Amino acid sequence: MEDDPEHKIVGFLCNWCCYAGADLAGTSRFEYPTPIRVIRVMCSGRVDRDFVLEAFRLGAGMVFIGACHLPTDCHYISGNWKMKTRMEALHGMLTKLGLSPERLRVNYVSAAEGLIFANTMREMNQQMEDLGVDRIKAENAKLRPIIERMLARKGLIQVTKA
Repeated sequence: MEDDPEHKIVGFLCNWCCYAGADLAGTSRFEYPTPIRVIRVMCSGRVDRDFVLEAFRLGAGMVFIGACHLPTDCHYISGNWKMKTRMEALHGMLTKLGLSPERLRVNYVSAAEGLIFANTMREMNQQMEDLGVDRIKAENAKLRPIIERMLARKGLIQVTKA
């Protein structure tokens, strides 16, 4: 993500549903923009808020979490519910701190929904273009010190004072 991170979508994709849906989109040759950087997780319930915060700290334009459909498609029974609760709280906090609400998105995509995955990536890419690089950079610059303090308190990063 070192080159133009504000043009990138960091995607945390559930192995059992959304990742397989993304794979289907590729094998079916559904076209969608390519700024997504996929991180495969065994379950969306494994996506910690700190993962999302780190993506924004590193300058990501958007963060996407692809999960199994609610209420009962989760391979691990309730991981998608845990993620939903966690991300709703994080989304509210980040919005209050000044993040554009569309920059953190959760979507439910099954393994058979490659077209839905491709359409979601097209929508997100368009939203990112509509926001513009300058706005994304400004929001990231405003949030970075706050996120760094949050992550440093947990011992996840070290913040050096200039």
